[in-house]
This record gives sequence, C-alpha cells and structure tokens, in this order.
Amino acid sequence: MTSNTTDGTNSTPDFWEGDLLGRKEVANYLSNYLQKRYQLKPDEEGFVLALNADWGFGKTFLMQAWSQELKHQNYPAVYFDAWKNDFTPEPLIAFIASMHAELSEAFKEIPAKENLEDAIKSLGKFVKPALKGASLILLKRLFNIGFEELEGIVKGDETKFEYADSDMSDDKEELVKKLGDTLKESLDAHNSKAQAIIAFRQKLSQLIEALKTESKFQLPVFFFVDELDRCRPNYAIELLEGIKHLFGVPGIYFVIGLNTVQLGESTKAIYGNGFNGHRYLKRFFDQEYLLPEPNHEQFTAALFASSAIPEISGKEWLTGLQPEFNQFNGLPDLFEIFSKAFGIGLRDRRRVMRIIEPALTAIKEKTVHPCFLFFLAFLYERDSAKFEDLLSKKIDIDSVSRSLIDVNVRINHRAPSGNSRQNANVSHVGIKEIAIAYLEHYDKSLFEIQHEFRKDVSFPYTLPEQLAYENPPAGLNSQSAKSSAANYPNLIRHAGHFA
Repeated sequence: MTSNTTDGTNSTPDFWEGDLLGRKEVANYLSNYLQKRYQLKPDEEGFVLALNADWGFGKTFLMQAWSQELKHQNYPAVYFDAWKNDFTPEPLIAFIASMHAELSEAFKEIPAKENLEDAIKSLGKFVKPALKGASLILLKRLFNIGFEELEGIVKGDETKFEYADSDMSDDKEELVKKLGDTLKESLDAHNSKAQAIIAFRQKLSQLIEALKTESKFQLPVFFFVDELDRCRPNYAIELLEGIKHLFGVPGIYFVIGLNTVQLGESTKAIYGNGFNGHRYLKRFFDQEYLLPEPNHEQFTAALFASSAIPEISGKEWLTGLQPEFNQFNGLPDLFEIFSKAFGIGLRDRRRVMRIIEPALTAIKEKTVHPCFLFFLAFLYERDSAKFEDLLSKKIDIDSVSRSLIDVNVRINHRAPSGNSRQNANVSHVGIKEIAIAYLEHYDKSLFEIQHEFRKDVSFPYTLPEQLAYENPPAGLNSQSAKSSAANYPNLIRHAGHFA
C-alpha cells in the first residue's frame, strides 16, 4: 500500500499495514543495530543473525515487510522462503537462483550487475561430489583401510590390504577396487567445488566493492531466509552450511528465520537421539535474537484475523454479543476473557483456536452461543477428561472452577433501566455463573426451555433464555426438538481431533 500526500504525490509505502503484533518496532531496532554494526565492522567476513521465534509470533510477516522496507531504503535485499523450495535436491542452487533473480532486477541499470553475473558464473563447477568426505571416513571404519591406502586407490596404485574380518576380505577387496574410479571422481569433484567456492567469494567481494561506488545503494546486502525449521533436516543443514561457506565475505548479512528448538530436535533424525541439535546449530550463527512474545490481546486479534472464521463480530446471530455486554467488541475480546479466566498462554491459545475455528465454522444454525462454545473449547483443551465428567454430571462446576478457572475474571453486564442507558445498572458476572446457566439448560428440549423462561430473568440467564426463541428443525415440533447448543459438546469433540 502507498499512501498519498495532500498534493496527490506518492509518499513512503506502508509496508507494515496489518502489523497486528507490533513487529515494525522490532524490525526498526534490528535495522538500526545491523546497519551500525556494518559501519563499525565493515571488514568482518559476513554476519549471520538467527531470528528465533515460535510459530504464530509474526516472524514471516516481519521478515517480508522488513525486506521490502530495506529495499525502499536502497539496501539490496533478498527474501527466500526455504520451505517453498524444499522440493529441490540442491538447496543452495535454489537459493542462488532466487538471489540471482532478485538482485539482477535491482542491479539492471548499474555496472555492478556484471559483477553479479560473474559471481554466478563462477559456480559452474559447484557440483555435489559423488561420495562425500564423511563417506570416506565410514569406508575406513568398515574396511579398516588407512588414509594412505585410500590415497593409493585414488591414484590407481596396485595395493593389497589386510582386513579385520578375514572371511569377507575377498568381497571387500573387490568392492574397494570397484570404488576406485568413483573415489577419484569424487575427490576431483570435491576439488572443483572448493575452487568454485573460492572463486565465488572473490567475485562476491568484487560485487560489494562495486556497490560501494554506487550512490543508488547502501550496504550491507541483506539476505532473509525464512521457514528453515519447516524443511527436511538434511535440506536445512545443507543450506546453512552453504551459506556459511559461500557467503562469508564483508558486506553480506543474513537473517535466518527459524525455531531453533524445533530444528534442533529434527536434526536428531540425521545424527541420532543423543545429538545436541541446538548447540550444533549455534555454529552457523554469529548472533541469535529471540523474537519477543507478542501482546496477548494483539496475538488473539491476529489469530482471528488469520482464521477461517467469517467476519461475524457484532452480528445479531451471535447470542450474547449484544448490548448486555459493556465495552465488548466481538469474538476476539470474548476469547481473551476466557483465556484470562483459564490462565493460558499464547501457545495454548493457538491450540484452543484449532478447536474453536472448525467448531464455530461447522455450526449450521442461524444463532450461535459463543459464551458456551468457548467455555467448552477451553475446558476440552485444558482437560478433556474433566470435560467429559462435567457433561456426564460425574462432577459439578465447582470441581472444574477450583482447579481450572480464575473465577475472578468477570464480564461486565449492563442492564438498561428504562430508556436511559446512563441510568443502567452494571453487574459483574463470572465465567463460572455463565457456564452454570448454560449447563442447566443446553440439553433440554425447546419446549422445556420455553416453559422455564416464561418470566423475566436476569443475566446471565438471559443467555440460555435465547434458546427458547429458536425455531425447531423442519419436521420436528418444539416439544421434541433440542436447542442448537445441545450439539456443542459433539462439535468440540470432533474439532478436538484436529492436531
């Protein structure tokens, strides 16, 4: 989005539109730090910052908006989604292709583009060896071959070997002979690859020097690599290794977006369960920045904004979100109230949302009772056994509230007095009282509910009272038909199976 000034001319684009988690402030701080760092240490051989964050904390939004803002400030910047390119066998090839495409477009009108092309061409011999050095070590261990003998194999010398297992020596000797050509080709390819790395770094350094003379651009060059923890472990590690070896030149800064705990755990699939993945990952990073936890209210608003739930706040069919709630703004606020009542953090909020989203979306009736639906969803996520015991009446609400609910979290209810809202009476009703009101009536027939609410009732019983005004499904009369809320427990059970 680009905003306009009063005279109709374009001003600075708003790259942070929709910043629900306040990530612009983080980006501004990190931009200032990294730019100042380069000014103070222009000769350090590259810099890699790990941007560590849980899922849902706004990391991807931050990196995308930040990279666009840096481009607008005349910093060369490339954003690379590693997970979207995880289908390729060579992670570095995919990354370099993305780098080439974006920087070629940025440099199309300056001489530095030739330096970029030279750097890319220098990688022509950058091929994966047929057999890695680690495989050579494995060969030595299996066959008890010294590195001198391996060198002899590569050179084609006639050599005889003694093996630890004499019964299998003939087979092993034959296998080693057959591997000779492969080993030689592998080491030749390895040497070509090493030479290509040296050439690429030299050309990259020449690109940085050329950019220093360009008034159109500022340094350093920024590369953003996102979603690394979602990739295959071997893909992620290969990409990190390539970045560390290829791009370690002055003027190149990387920001790697990932959850280090998650990626560290996934590396155990390669190196074994006893492997310290987090410690291993640290070798690739010069610094690690832990993205701060978002404001809880902002996080909840972001959950709803990114959900499949339609824009329904304030609609009449949301029973309980009408004038009786004072200073209330729809589902996100109600969700936040229940989050506080159950005392859950941001990760638990995500899990509850995975229940509420499909449950709320699946409701077919014209009216929805979010207070009851939310209570059931939060209780199910916290303790599904107590959820079942409460609904089967094996325990009462007091058993739940004592262990799970902060009953001091209350909802303001404004009951109008006459026609003047200024003279309205305000009461504060707890989550426990609201739950009791629904639990006493939700599974009754419409006829029973209508009979019980013949007289005026006070809040919170005005909430289940609305059940009495529902129309029974076609073919059923009000004496046998159940309320829409009667199906809520099953909706929550089914939604609870989403992982």
